[in-house]
Order: sequence, then C-alpha cells, then structure tokens
Amino acid sequence: MKTILKLLILVMSSFSIGMGQSVGDSTEILAKAKKDVELLCSEGLAGRGYIDEGHKKAASFIASRFEEMGLSPFDNPIKATNPYFQNFIIDINLASKLEISINGKQVEVGKEAIVNKFSGSGQVSGKVIDMGHGLEPTDKVKGKIALIRAGWPKKLDTKEKRKEFEQLSKTVDRIAALIKNGATGIIIKQEKLTAGFTREQAPIPVVEVLNSAMPKKIKTADIKLKSEMTRLQSQNVIAVIEGKSKTKEAIIVSAHYDHLGKLENAIFTGANDNASGTSMLLSIAEYFQANPLDYKLIFIAFGGEETGLVGSNFYANQNPLFPLASTKFILNLDLMGNGIKGITAVGGKDYAEQFDLLKQINEKLDAVPVVRARPNAPNSDHFFFLKQGVPGFFIYTLGGPPHYHDVNDRPENMEYSRYINVRELMIRFLEAL
Repeated sequence: MKTILKLLILVMSSFSIGMGQSVGDSTEILAKAKKDVELLCSEGLAGRGYIDEGHKKAASFIASRFEEMGLSPFDNPIKATNPYFQNFIIDINLASKLEISINGKQVEVGKEAIVNKFSGSGQVSGKVIDMGHGLEPTDKVKGKIALIRAGWPKKLDTKEKRKEFEQLSKTVDRIAALIKNGATGIIIKQEKLTAGFTREQAPIPVVEVLNSAMPKKIKTADIKLKSEMTRLQSQNVIAVIEGKSKTKEAIIVSAHYDHLGKLENAIFTGANDNASGTSMLLSIAEYFQANPLDYKLIFIAFGGEETGLVGSNFYANQNPLFPLASTKFILNLDLMGNGIKGITAVGGKDYAEQFDLLKQINEKLDAVPVVRARPNAPNSDHFFFLKQGVPGFFIYTLGGPPHYHDVNDRPENMEYSRYINVRELMIRFLEAL
C-alpha cells in the first residue's frame, strides 16, 4: 500500500497542484536545481567571491545556462567580454590570509575563526586583555590585544543603560574606541560566526572567534592577517525572454549569485544564500522560455549583493538596460532552500494589491503554510527598484537549517523542503501579474 501511495504522489507531482498548465516533472526539476546548487558551490567556484575569481567563474556558468536554455542576451550598449554580462566596479575590504593562535594553540580558520569585515592587515603577538563587551575601553588596552564579547551584556540591558552607551552600540564603534585607546589587535568572542564584506578598513587586525574554541583563561594570542582595500570589476548576468504582445513592458526576475568566497582553506559556499535563489531563477527561466508571457521577462543574476547591493544599485540607479518606468514588477529571490514555515515578501506592506494576489494564489495551491509581509528594506537586490517606484517583492523562505554566512551553508545541509511548491507559487504569481 505504501508503495502505491508513493507512486501516486510521484505521478501527481508532475502536474500543477492547482492552476493552469503543468509546471513540469517535480523529480526532474528538483534534480536540476540540486545540480545547479552543487555546481555553484563547487570548489572551483571558490565560494563565488573575489579570491581566485570565483565571481567571474560563477557568472560565466550562469551565462552558459542562459544560452543553453535559449534565452537572449540583452542589447547592452556597453560591450562586455560576455554578451550576457553587465560590468560594474566594486570597492571592498578583502581578506585573503589569516592565522591565529590563542595560548599557543592554533585556531581553525573558517570553523572557529573568521576575519571581521572591518579588519586591517597586520601581525601582532602578545598579551590579551579582557575588556568585557568593549563598552568602557580605557588606555589599559594600549600595546595589547583587546578581547571583547559580541552583543549586549544582560546587566546593562535597560533603556537607560542603552541610552548611556548609545555611542558604542555598534561593533564598529567599539572597535574604533579600542583602536583610539591603543589596542594593537582585537579578538571578538562570538556564539556564531557570520562573515561579511564592507567598504571600510580598520588600521589593526580584528578577528572573530567562536566562543566554544576559546580557553577559559586567555593569556596570549598571535595573529597574522592580510586584508586590503580592493577595487575590481564584477558583473550582473542578464538575459531576456520577449513578450508575446506587451513588448514595451517588462517584469524582472532576479537573484544574486555572489557569496563570500574563501579564506585560507575555508570556502563559504553559500548553498542557501544564494545558490538556491540562483537555481530557482534558472528553473523559472527555463519554464517561461517554453511558456512566454505577454510581458517581456528580464532575468538578472546580480553580482555584488554581499558587498552592499552594488550590482543592483548599478542597474537601478546608473544603467538600467530597460526603462524603469516601463518595468511593471521585480520579483527578487533569495534564500530559496526551505519554506517549511512559509515565505516572507519584503515589499508586501508597500504593494498590498500584489501581496493579496500572492496570498490568494498560495491559498489555492496550498504551497506554503503562511505568506508574510514586510515593508521595503535594504536587505537584498529589490531595494533600489522599489525606491525608484518599481513595484516588487523580495521573497525568502522560512524554516530549515540555520546556516547563514558561515562555512556550514553547504549543499549537503540543504533540505529543499518546499522548493517545488515555492517555484510553482512564483510561476503562477508571475502569470497572474
């Protein structure tokens, strides 16, 4: 009986779960998605960052997939090395080397220690002084490596105390205060390591170390770190499917493909963030290549998202390849690997009519348990489009593994719990628009 039920589920999954034409065989779709995620997370793509040209290799892979599916490159007046590319410049603080030992014991880079995004280069050794949460730095840190804890101390977690220490509420402000008082290096204790990029740089080495990797008593540390302000060229990858009738109006479907790259032997593969969204973009593109809409569909794999939404800012504010006034909607996909607890639409609070449509379609499909709404925020590549008056949503899934901006966000840790359902929901929503 169980075997018969499994076969029935498999057959039914190859058809639409509620509306219109079939969106395809779910087994085949998921197999393709997993293959794309694994390729995007492969060692050769180096975390799709800026060491070993991972971002360029990833962009070339996406362009080849667009071409393979038969999507056309956009007619870009600024010619690039690849017809699907839209080039732009990135300035970032880029770390390439880290060695750290505490009390003479080596700390494993990636799993136990990362470079803080504001860190400068340097080689420091010596005594470590514990400064609590770094809220009251003094000249006691002069000539020493300062140890601080991330977050906010419970004993000071009152409205009055937060006001009193308002100027040190951010980690970057505590780093600046410790540097001002003469610290030669900074170690930040963290419960979870979350890497990132910025366009600023401190003059001394700053590292983050997992609390569980710290000895109870920290006496000395040795840090060797290389981090440089770097200017480089990256790219968006853009393809188009012409509309059947409304060729002078377009809808954008987007996802960022870049991630945090590598540091020493540690690779931040970014399976959920955002190989999953990139695979979803490619899967939706493949569907609409066979089933075009009346509107023109523009598919954009954005670069430079992790460095401050650089690629989407360049397109929306400097070089839109299609008039924003004629762009009817942007659907941005990020963190597509889960959905067991539903999805969130950032921008849903701004565009109530489209959000109601999304909810109605979800109710018909029973695709995810809940569809939540948030106002526009600068947390992914939709942001500048909405600021320019283009309606849109940034969709991300809820639930599943907690790995984010760390070395554990890997393909083998992905669940794909509602991947097929979310894909169907996005396709039906685009059709309804």
